[in-house]
Amino acid sequence: MLNTPLERTLAGWWGRVDDASKKGFLAAICVSVLAFGWEMTNLTLHHDDVIQIFIQDTILGHYLGRFGLGWLHYYTQNGYFMPFLQMTEGILLMSAYGVVVARFWGAHKATDIALIAAILCVFPYMAHLYQYNTAMSTYPLAHLLVALALVFSTRATFVGVAIAAMLYVAAFSIYQAVAANAATIFVIWLLSRFLFGGTDARMASRATVRATVAVLVAAVAGGIIYLAAVSTMHLEPDTIHASDDAFHLRDAMDLRLALPIIFNGTRSFFVWPEHYYPQYLKGLQLAFIAAAGLFCLVVPAKLWAKIAAPTLLVVAAFAPRLLQFLHPEGHFHSVALTAYAVFVAGAVMIVVRAGGILTRNVSLIIAGLLIGGYVLQCNWISTVSYLNTLAHFETLTQVLARLRAVPDGNWDGKKIAVVGRYEMPTEYPFMASDGVATKFMDAKHMGYMAQLIRDEANFVAADQTMPKVLEYARTHAPWPDPRSVAVIDDVGVVVFANKPADAP
Repeated sequence: MLNTPLERTLAGWWGRVDDASKKGFLAAICVSVLAFGWEMTNLTLHHDDVIQIFIQDTILGHYLGRFGLGWLHYYTQNGYFMPFLQMTEGILLMSAYGVVVARFWGAHKATDIALIAAILCVFPYMAHLYQYNTAMSTYPLAHLLVALALVFSTRATFVGVAIAAMLYVAAFSIYQAVAANAATIFVIWLLSRFLFGGTDARMASRATVRATVAVLVAAVAGGIIYLAAVSTMHLEPDTIHASDDAFHLRDAMDLRLALPIIFNGTRSFFVWPEHYYPQYLKGLQLAFIAAAGLFCLVVPAKLWAKIAAPTLLVVAAFAPRLLQFLHPEGHFHSVALTAYAVFVAGAVMIVVRAGGILTRNVSLIIAGLLIGGYVLQCNWISTVSYLNTLAHFETLTQVLARLRAVPDGNWDGKKIAVVGRYEMPTEYPFMASDGVATKFMDAKHMGYMAQLIRDEANFVAADQTMPKVLEYARTHAPWPDPRSVAVIDDVGVVVFANKPADAP
């Protein structure tokens, strides 16, 4: 700081990065901008966003044990929603994550690094990584932290393991699901060393064994420290996502319960149709996975190696659901599976590195089509989510307009009782899917939306203290029927269902 210009210092750091990694990093950024450009420039609000935009302290994610998420959101972003800035931060962090993983696997060519990084950056959007605006920069940071943790821990030194354990704690405090990413990255690393490494990279070599032990020690130590930290915070984990069971480790390692759930979930991801995830993309992924399995049989020379390599590939396929061994029935495990991007990227990496020139050329073309398909779907998901946001606010304004048109001189137009919740139509393009185009509206979310448009409406959920309101709801057709709105006892009423949302 006293005798060296800062820009010269920064240029020296940047100069230490090899050219292939720089090119892969920039390529991943460009692909990410193509995928997320619409999301960057439009404020798309999910149900959770409508609530979270009003949070002005550190409690974001608090009841899911994500205390680091709340701290980052408040202390580095002032609790604001900043789609363009936060998406830019997320893109840079995820691109760095992709490059770190690619180099960790032993990829040295710019094309290989770019392919791996692009898949790791763009694929998770379809697993809803960027769906929540509050998490657009923080979740990518958690992904980068676990990748760096693996890099440090595989050095198999005391300092490296200690640093890795602290990185795991930081990552888990933001997004616990990245534990599955770490497991999948590590298994693919073992497989890549086995297929493309030298003598020191053999499965039973001292270096591999030391690295494996170090990785396990760091991950377990980080997990224990994280759980200890959560236990001191006196959290009351929410029950909606069943995180209360997760932190108590109920049913942990109950294989009879976990294995069927993990198998069916894995098969569902790779084979079964999903909304906003075309089957042709699943077909391309399966083609790469099958080709990677073939090379796992062909490349090794010895029989035991031909058995070990495909076994590692199968383990990597199930690793994205690692946390379900600890908490089999947790709902959040089914919507937070960004580790599948790691497995797909690993399969692509094996094929492009193991094959001859013709195989490499063909696989590069198909990988380009795969990434192009991801980009298309990301843009489509952003578009549908934006249209869904408009639809929700339009429905809100229609409800307010109809209610305030009801002739009643005693009602001040503010307090509105909501009976039930409105299930919006799910015809194309609003196909039902977790995190995309959420269809329901209830009193809580309508109240927050009213605040966002600066309306003075006060929405409350109708309950047994409003017998006349409930009686009206039982005898009148729900919204959008013209008689679904009324004014009763100086309170506006909108009937979304014939009984309250929490009624049996």
